[in-house]
Amino acid sequence: MYESGYYPAGAEYDPRAPWNEREPTYVECAACGGKGYHYHAYDINTGNEMECTEQTYNLLPEDEDEAIARGQHYCKGEMETCEVCGGEGEVEYEPDYDDYDED
Repeated sequence: MYESGYYPAGAEYDPRAPWNEREPTYVECAACGGKGYHYHAYDINTGNEMECTEQTYNLLPEDEDEAIARGQHYCKGEMETCEVCGGEGEVEYEPDYDDYDED
């Protein structure tokens, strides 16, 4: 028998049911690690960029001239906004409703 007449028996308050609206759940973006940006170090010898951590990026010299003056081989490269989360660091969690049986 239906509890409210609209849902399958026992499923009116099932959190996995697609008809139960709830606030969106946000999780850390896996692409950027929750930072919202991708940081790159520029190798002044080869002209290549490689991804680095935010801490490393903050310690790098601002430009090539400063890196040469310090005797270093890397300077700050591009700081790109994460395309997956748009710079927010979080993405909306979307549960998989395919495992729910409507009997």
